[in-house]
Amino acid sequence: MNQQYIGNDFSNMDGDDDHSLTNQNIDQIANRSMPLCMRQAHKGLKNDHKLKHFARLQYGLFLKGAGMSYEDSLVYFQRMFSLITSDQFQKNYSYNIRHMYGKEGKRANYTPYSCTKIILGAPPRSGEHHGCPFRHYDESNLESLLSSMKISRPDIDQIVSLKQDEHYNLACLKHFESEHPDAMQRGTSLEGVGNHPNQWFKASMSYHSELAGENS
Repeated sequence: MNQQYIGNDFSNMDGDDDHSLTNQNIDQIANRSMPLCMRQAHKGLKNDHKLKHFARLQYGLFLKGAGMSYEDSLVYFQRMFSLITSDQFQKNYSYNIRHMYGKEGKRANYTPYSCTKIILGAPPRSGEHHGCPFRHYDESNLESLLSSMKISRPDIDQIVSLKQDEHYNLACLKHFESEHPDAMQRGTSLEGVGNHPNQWFKASMSYHSELAGENS
């Protein structure tokens, strides 16, 4: 089943400018370098123009750990919550973002969720976009999702098999390997991939940086 993660907790935003998410680059990077759980939250936010409580926490803290600044996070979420007025956003949602960044309440430095926390958390209900697709989606929905992402048939079969055996972390790792061919040979560390969404993101950004260097 899931493994206990003891690596970087991403409590401090340590990304550099090239590897950090911003309000400007997030749409370009999301479908390339976000793990599946965060892509689904990103997609849900774009489609619904809102996120419910658990998804706002899961996704918002991921963005923080991926280097998005407090100021950019406010701008980004207000831009995406486009069906409400600025005043409604400030009244109902901006406090939540300030709290995540330690600027309200007890001013704690909240850390992004590990895969263990997401896997063991409350499953998403209708209209919710949090959770782990490898844990919480049924096999048919997961297979359809992976197929729509152009994952190869053999890799889909292996990912679904890992899900059936409750190896959700390994299913996530296999998804990374499928989308990042020859990652280790290119010098990308896979440590923590499948155990923490931000480690998945960090490894993907490193991989694409290596590719860009090869092609420049």
